[in-house]
Amino acid sequence: MMQFRRIVSTAALGLLVIGMPACKKKEAPAPSADAAAPAPVPAFEVGTIEVGKAVGADKRVTSTGTTFGRRDTIYVSVATEGVAPSKTIAAKWTFQDGQVVDEESRSIAPNGPEVTEFHITKPSRWPAGKYKVEIAVDGATAGSKDFEIK
Repeated sequence: MMQFRRIVSTAALGLLVIGMPACKKKEAPAPSADAAAPAPVPAFEVGTIEVGKAVGADKRVTSTGTTFGRRDTIYVSVATEGVAPSKTIAAKWTFQDGQVVDEESRSIAPNGPEVTEFHITKPSRWPAGKYKVEIAVDGATAGSKDFEIK
């Protein structure tokens, strides 16, 4: 009888030891490093610069081109990406000899994709020749486009 008690006690103890981990309180998984870190703020940058004869309601050039008539209005759209509390985008239009035709700037506070539009027009006819529009952001050159008036 004593041997029977030992077998039963040993079996009960074995089941208790094996079953203990199942009763253990489960720990919450540790948060991953990706979940804890806030999303990085996208850096501000100029995407595309387009020149053309017309712009849409979204300020994007709808009719791109590099050759214009002497009475055309010339548009440039500057697409930007990123976030910044304040940026100044400037357009400087020049004639073939470097003579400044027009300069204009716009202050923006981008919070994602944005488009800024500039244009030049002349009541009388434009002189035929090669022109350039240079785009700068906070005084630093961001790109340029050449075009011609025939």
